[in-house]
Amino acid sequence: MTIIAGKNTKAEAVLEMLRKGIANREIRNRMPVSPSYVSLLKKQMAEEKAKPEPTPEPAPVVDKPEQLEKILDKRAEQYGTFMRNADIAIKLKQVIHNAMVREDTQLYPDQLQALDMIVTKIGRILTGNPSHLDSWIDIAGYAKLVSDRLQGNAR
Repeated sequence: MTIIAGKNTKAEAVLEMLRKGIANREIRNRMPVSPSYVSLLKKQMAEEKAKPEPTPEPAPVVDKPEQLEKILDKRAEQYGTFMRNADIAIKLKQVIHNAMVREDTQLYPDQLQALDMIVTKIGRILTGNPSHLDSWIDIAGYAKLVSDRLQGNAR
């Protein structure tokens, strides 16, 4: 039997007490739970703690100029030339800026930064590989960060 925190209020309460270091016997005195239930939750909590943290993909190490050249060439293959990308991104940013002035629109910093990054990703899509999944995921991610903050879940 697996108890999932967030789906069972009794489990959440027991887990919270376990995290605070409250002894099994004291937990059973405070709540109507069996010793095996508390032990099961304690075991699951220990297993969760024992799981290794996922390691992010390391950024390429650039300690030689030729390594930087390879990285830049690879990016140009995926996203097109930086000059073409920058040209599109700057023009789209000008459209956004002009609309903000014309409409007297005020944006929070995260909204403005998200739009800037989305425009950069659009430029990459238009000048490079339009099927590069990361570009589309990044656009969705920036929009989600703003959406989450508007819903009270700032990251």
